[in-house]
Amino acid sequence: MSQPDIFMALEQGLKQAGSVQTPGETHGTLTGMLCIDNEQPPAAAVDDVEAENLTTALEALREITLEGLFDPDLSFTPLLPDDEHSLDRRVDALARWCSGFLFGLSYRGRFEPDQLSEEVREIVTDLTELSKAELTAEEDADSGEGDYAELVEYVRVGVQMIFLELQPGRSGPETTETLH
Repeated sequence: MSQPDIFMALEQGLKQAGSVQTPGETHGTLTGMLCIDNEQPPAAAVDDVEAENLTTALEALREITLEGLFDPDLSFTPLLPDDEHSLDRRVDALARWCSGFLFGLSYRGRFEPDQLSEEVREIVTDLTELSKAELTAEEDADSGEGDYAELVEYVRVGVQMIFLELQPGRSGPETTETLH
């Protein structure tokens, strides 16, 4: 399942389940949880809804997220609406993704920011500020698009840094090797 397909399936599943969460917020929550505990079950990222109809999308999302976080080429990408959506909607989704991520980090009460490096604490602070982001009327479309792309890249790399610091002795997803 591709990220746009997962986004659409998750959006539909969340609506059907009556959840107020967005796909980005759910992915942010799941990603934060995985940074603390990479064994986290994906259904924990969805609050107060029966997740039966979300199971496939959440499982796929968990696997893609872990693959990206464990990838030595740093291929992790936040699940956000694609460029076909309005900039306003994408900025709102990024803010909600950051909010979900911060919630996921603190979900079980095991996140201790004072134990992090100064650089990673600064990233967490920046993500807190980004969770309040909104599009301003003064921005023109071109500069807004460029700024948005830079923010998404900052979030992407920042989350990788947080994951690497919180999971220093991590081992990647289990793989089965077969000899032919």
